[in-house]
Amino acid sequence: METEEVEVVEVNKVNQEDTEYFIPVLLPTSSTKPTLSIHSRGKYYKQTYRAAWEHMPDFKGWLKGVEGEPTRAYCTYCHKNLHAHMNSLLKHTCTIRHQKAAQLNSARKSKIAINMKESISGNEDDKDVSNEESELEEEDDERSRELKPISESTADQNVEIKLFPEKPPISTQVMDMTKGKPISGLQVSLYKLIDGRWTFVNEGMTNSTGKFSEFMDRPDFTNGRYKLHYDVDRYFEAKKQETIYPFIEIIFNAGCTESHHIPLLLSPFGYTTYKGT
Repeated sequence: METEEVEVVEVNKVNQEDTEYFIPVLLPTSSTKPTLSIHSRGKYYKQTYRAAWEHMPDFKGWLKGVEGEPTRAYCTYCHKNLHAHMNSLLKHTCTIRHQKAAQLNSARKSKIAINMKESISGNEDDKDVSNEESELEEEDDERSRELKPISESTADQNVEIKLFPEKPPISTQVMDMTKGKPISGLQVSLYKLIDGRWTFVNEGMTNSTGKFSEFMDRPDFTNGRYKLHYDVDRYFEAKKQETIYPFIEIIFNAGCTESHHIPLLLSPFGYTTYKGT
């Protein structure tokens, strides 16, 4: 029996019960030795937005990228800027605000489809009733002469309603008591107690005045027990200040007919809160 010679293969002859077997054995060569790149150790990975996410079932229809910001994503339902991270986006889909917005968007699309069907059928009927429309227009002209103008007081009331919209149901503001200045960029999360468990509602960052009020819209708000969670450890780490608080939580009861503003006066070793206006 003839065998071919291979550079990295060694053939061993084995006798077993008067039968000869040839067993190939792989010999280690310089090309088969595992190599580890020095640059692969400790390489920092930064998540960026991927257009392929827009076609995934969980993100289809509402997820878009932010032009010029590869690490950000945008929710077209909630009109909110998000982190371009898979876990963060999946967490956003579980919020009450996003689920309510998705339901409203679905209802809006179905309503538009119904209106389009009605308009198409209406255009077909208009071809047969052109004479009747001319008669109705003459009657409308006669009735319009009898109508009285709207009073100025009613117009003023409508202007006032537009100028003073409803306040958000829940808002907060964080102040640094040691400096007397607002704290911006502090992450605040809102939870609601549902069936004995704290359920995540929404989160955001305080603005330049230390405020955040976009937890939810008034139609989505229901009375119950809520909790505000403040991640204060990062703020004190950035200021190189020691603190005994890794985070601060404020629990309160909220009713549907009120607006709840919860200020937080913060220092490294103490804090104060109260119901604001």
